Amino acid sequence: MKNSQGLSIIIPSLNEKDNLFKLIDYIKDFNLTKYEIIVVEGGTDFTKNKFFKNQKKIKIVNYNKGRAKQLNQGAKMAKFKWLYFLHSDCIPPKNFKEIIYQSMNNKNQASCFKLKFNPSNFLLSLSAKATKYNNIFCRGGDQSLLIHKNLFFLCDGYDEEYKVCEDINLIKKIYKLGEFKIMEGYIITDSRRFLKNGTLILLIHFGIIHLLHYLKFNPKFLYSYYRLFIK
Repeated sequence: MKNSQGLSIIIPSLNEKDNLFKLIDYIKDFNLTKYEIIVVEGGTDFTKNKFFKNQKKIKIVNYNKGRAKQLNQGAKMAKFKWLYFLHSDCIPPKNFKEIIYQSMNNKNQASCFKLKFNPSNFLLSLSAKATKYNNIFCRGGDQSLLIHKNLFFLCDGYDEEYKVCEDINLIKKIYKLGEFKIMEGYIITDSRRFLKNGTLILLIHFGIIHLLHYLKFNPKFLYSYYRLFIK
């Protein structure tokens, strides 16, 4: 399937070279027609790394640490009208190309994938099933985000005051100003942090952060909670 519109894939990173190598090779196998990959690195300087230098469709830039800042910078650098925000430890579905092109037809609509964890367990599987519902409480950055530049900047991009919940905050604005769609297919995210620190306790804390954001607690309080109970 071909599409005349280009896609800018924006990946924030913080010292995640190995994940980036695997993800970029995986994306290249989709054989997209018009695309670029923009890696915005908040840690180690990878700009001189031979892997990135030899990739014609890849831009890599070092920028101030902070996911919202990095994502906004990637959006400013993007040369195409469609933006796709993707975490470096997430793997899009194998039929990504067909699904994403079908979704690039409404500039007032943003879209994300449903989620699966790898490795998984009963609680993570149950949590992932909730991502099929089109509700703000079921959203998160690991599900990735496809959005047209017009809608992205209409929403003022990511609020850089947020060190956590920056993705939920943006999607909340999208629900108000545009349309939101859950795409077919599952994106796979790494669950090591859950398995290492306790699935149930982390799910509870992430749920509380969602609720605190919904109740309009300020970004500094959310980050303090995150550092105390999650990080």
